[in-house]
Amino acid sequence: MKNFKTTDTNLWAKLKNGDLEAVGSLYDMYIDDLFVYGVQFTSDKSRVMDCIHDLFLNLYKYRKKLSETQNVKYYLMRSLKNEILKSTKTNILLNSTSLDEKKESKHFDASFEEHLIEDEILNDKVFKLQNALKLLTPKQRHILLLRYNQDKEYDEIASILEVSVETSRTLIYRAIKKLRKALLTLILVFFNFF
Repeated sequence: MKNFKTTDTNLWAKLKNGDLEAVGSLYDMYIDDLFVYGVQFTSDKSRVMDCIHDLFLNLYKYRKKLSETQNVKYYLMRSLKNEILKSTKTNILLNSTSLDEKKESKHFDASFEEHLIEDEILNDKVFKLQNALKLLTPKQRHILLLRYNQDKEYDEIASILEVSVETSRTLIYRAIKKLRKALLTLILVFFNFF
């Protein structure tokens, strides 16, 4: 069991004062625990990650309205549960269309404007990912390329890099952690401007 009580309450206070690094530190501190907790409510791992990211974005966005807490982990877990439940309700509402609406939607052709919006969203995601990748070292970019673009297994990566399998796992974990933090920071900076 991690003992972050003093540290996380200090970070919470810094977050309330607008410290962006405090958000990243809290994210790093609790991402694993939050993910494990989140998959108890849905098997959709990407939804859990989306909800975690939404949680941290909202923490920063509404930081001035945050209440004091002596148990940051409990606060985060309760908030994540609420995010997941809200996301699930939204999903159910979106998926519970009538049979007629489903038939009509088969023939629906998205407008030019909707295509433009989708393209803008995709371009924005690509831009943020590219900027986050630039913050990684060449070695970190290379190892992520091997693992996720070339679908190499850990033992193959270890052989290519001439390291142990455990080292390859650790390198990938650290690269992903740094990438997550960079992406979160970019997103929070974006929200801070608007």
